[in-house]
Amino acid sequence: MSMGIPISNIFLYDLALLLSDGYKRTYSSYVDDIPTQIRLMNVEELSQYDTIVFCGGNASVLLNEVNRTGFSKPLKQAIENGLVYLGISAGSMIAAGNFADGLGYLTNPLIPHVEIGNPCGEITNNDSIKLSDGQIVWIQGERQEIIC
Repeated sequence: MSMGIPISNIFLYDLALLLSDGYKRTYSSYVDDIPTQIRLMNVEELSQYDTIVFCGGNASVLLNEVNRTGFSKPLKQAIENGLVYLGISAGSMIAAGNFADGLGYLTNPLIPHVEIGNPCGEITNNDSIKLSDGQIVWIQGERQEIIC
């Protein structure tokens, strides 16, 4: 909101509220209209948005929730369809090569919040990427670069 985005254009989606992927609801088969905030969003619903933002925190916990809920499947499909992924801190780590079961948009492990980050420019190897605050990794198609 401090960036000028109206609150009406922001949808908060807490993966911790979702049931685990594959969990069968035996007691609620009569419920047809489950609110979006507590059920897995599909590709079509995600595609209604321009950007999805994954914020900071504990990267292991965040990735566990993405995988536990099955959210990685529709998320990856929506990103392939043009949804912009913005990872901040832990959100950037789950998209990089930090975890074997991560999203895998970058093969390099990523370390945010270092004092002196890698030089800006195209990423040409699989070494760890260190980012200081204010640096970003921009991925578009096959091009991957650090921007300052």
